[in-house]
Amino acid sequence: MKKETIFKKYETLKKSLKQNLFGQDQAIEDIINALLHIELSGTSQNFKAFFTFIGPHNSGKVYLAKLLAKNLPGYDNLKIFDMAEYTDPNDQKKLFGPHGSLEGFVKKFPKAIVVFKDIDKADNIIQLAILNFIKTAPQLQETIFIFTTTAGSNLLKKEDFLRFYKKDPLQAQAKIIEYIAKETKLIYDIVESAIAPELLSAMAQNYIILFSHLSFEAIIKIASRTLQKSIRQLQEQLAISIEIHDKKLPAFLTLSFAPYINARRVSKKIPDLLIDIIYKIFEKFPDIQKLAFDVAPEAKEFLQKVDKNFLQTLIKKNETISLEWDFSLKNSTAIATLKKVHIKKLPHYISPTEKPKIGYSTISFKDIAGQKSVKDSLKEIIKIVKNPDLVKEFGINLPKGMLLYGPKGVGKTLLAYAFAKEANMPYVLLQGLDIFDQNLIHIAYEKAKEFSPAIVFLDEIDIQSDLLPTYETLIHEIDAVQNDEYVFTIVTATNKDSIDKNLLASERIDILIEVPELDMEARKFFIQKILQMPNDGKIDPNKVARYMSGLSGYEMQRIAKEAALYVIRKNLKVITEEILIEQINNVKYGQKIDKKRIRNLEKDLKKTAYHEAGHAVLSYLLLPDIKIEQVTVTPRAETLGFVSYSDEFISNVSKQELFYDICVALAGRIAKMKKFPEEGEDTGAMQDLEQATWEAYNLVATFGMDEEIGYIHIDTLNQNVSKELFKKKVEERIAYWIEKATKETKQLVDKHWDKIEKVAQALIQKEMIDGEELKKIMES
Repeated sequence: MKKETIFKKYETLKKSLKQNLFGQDQAIEDIINALLHIELSGTSQNFKAFFTFIGPHNSGKVYLAKLLAKNLPGYDNLKIFDMAEYTDPNDQKKLFGPHGSLEGFVKKFPKAIVVFKDIDKADNIIQLAILNFIKTAPQLQETIFIFTTTAGSNLLKKEDFLRFYKKDPLQAQAKIIEYIAKETKLIYDIVESAIAPELLSAMAQNYIILFSHLSFEAIIKIASRTLQKSIRQLQEQLAISIEIHDKKLPAFLTLSFAPYINARRVSKKIPDLLIDIIYKIFEKFPDIQKLAFDVAPEAKEFLQKVDKNFLQTLIKKNETISLEWDFSLKNSTAIATLKKVHIKKLPHYISPTEKPKIGYSTISFKDIAGQKSVKDSLKEIIKIVKNPDLVKEFGINLPKGMLLYGPKGVGKTLLAYAFAKEANMPYVLLQGLDIFDQNLIHIAYEKAKEFSPAIVFLDEIDIQSDLLPTYETLIHEIDAVQNDEYVFTIVTATNKDSIDKNLLASERIDILIEVPELDMEARKFFIQKILQMPNDGKIDPNKVARYMSGLSGYEMQRIAKEAALYVIRKNLKVITEEILIEQINNVKYGQKIDKKRIRNLEKDLKKTAYHEAGHAVLSYLLLPDIKIEQVTVTPRAETLGFVSYSDEFISNVSKQELFYDICVALAGRIAKMKKFPEEGEDTGAMQDLEQATWEAYNLVATFGMDEEIGYIHIDTLNQNVSKELFKKKVEERIAYWIEKATKETKQLVDKHWDKIEKVAQALIQKEMIDGEELKKIMES
């Protein structure tokens, strides 16, 4: 194809795009330049083109893709995937399965346009799978891929950024990629990057097209086009002639959707608005054959008030635009005249953002793993809430509120939803910064009263507990609730003590329920989720559940995701038990340290092996009731090695056990010094010494177990009387117990040195042994 023909083709395409897509001339220029560059220079990649369309909602990103499919020669096959439907890693099956729509489509139409709409909404595993498909799948050399996203579009509102973009487009694109890299999203209580770093890197290396926020003038053009199209359809269906006598009419129709005006809403609603007006005209003049629309001079004057700040003012004042029509008949022609335009105040209880909303939970207690005691308590409260007559018999009021508190990721939010479901009560949810909007709190309670009995659910109220006006408003609303308009308030928080005590007073939020860390049953629930992913079939759920002790639901979901991402990154097929345990250790103890960064690697590994072997062997011998989970010398961000334990709960600790705790803490350094007399006394035992000293202090000063000081609680004296009382004696007795433990530990290390040697050698060889392997070594 001659260059004149190529340039003419893209000039024709540009003209067609600009005639159909309003307000995005720069985006059209950018994509034409990119397509021209691709055609003239060719591509060595696995695909024809890779575009990222970045811009706000309703700015024409998907519409431009449709226009390309309609106008770009040979690319009339288009497939749009709405990525909001792919928020779970298991959704890969419907995207890439044997009959997956993506793979099937590109095989059938290798020369096509594939659009991934709102890619930032998809799970990051899905994002990486798409990227891997684009890079490796065959027969994609003629396929154009387009990713659309609203991530980073806030930058496009800033005047200084827009000026920067006009001056230096490439640097501006780099800036917006950097901005997107910091954006996050929440999927099933997991916070992750809005766009996976690997995909974002691929976007940066290919073509980025920025879409600006549509101006009011651009939306009017869209309204005008929609109006003309609707008129043509109505003329054909009604067999009448319809004329527009004033070109400003589309502007007024657009304003009638204020204060929230966007292109999609205008395109969708103008036909309905036109039909409503025509229906009223036919009611008044049923026999007309011709219809005209006009605008009165008084109405035209209103447009002079409309500037770039006009719509923002309407939003802030919660106002809308009302159109007043006049219908008349002249020479068998009905005339609909826009007579006046009014600014109308919306009722205070109507929020254009539709917040807060009434919701109905679909989650029940059976959908939540573990937390049996909490669920039992909630069921008892539901019994009271659903049977107010039981309360009346005792002459008291129905409870007004409940606090669920506990660490993040233990299911507080899900339990609140389940409470609503089991109680058969609708709820109004406020979370994030909405909790601190006094007006929204008032609206929430008013709406809950309309649907009474109902729940007001304030999720994570201690996010900014210093905002006291919120508590004042909330207390007022709770106090104002009457039994005949029953509203039950559920509040969740991480820390009970961070909440104003006035809010937790009687007749307010006075039911307090602690939601503890997840138990074995709950951990197995998360593991079963992991086992639904591709795995080698050799994962022991009980073993992995023990390793997960102490983790929150958020952390366990993160482990599942990290394991899946690891498999994808390493081009593996399935998740293994080893991969899972590694991800657990990463979360608990930090990432592995690159061994190249460790000075004297081999020597440090041996020293750490004997150190941890000393801990493990004495712990196994002295504290048999505390089960060892693993012993490792893999260097990590927080430690060069460690012994970890399962989570069996021990209610009381004897004096003997406390003394043995000190011995176990000291065993690491003593074993290392026995093996390496010159170099064994190093800084690696600092945390052990902290623990040993603290245990000795507790034995002496807290638990009253020292023979010479007796049954005295020293901490009470220090806090309420004087820190000088028993000070010298406490110091002497702590030193005594440390010295005694040191002597006994040395004797035990010498006595069981053969076992320490075997464990240390196993660690040097394997870097990690689990509790079962330790048991075999000890019993051999």
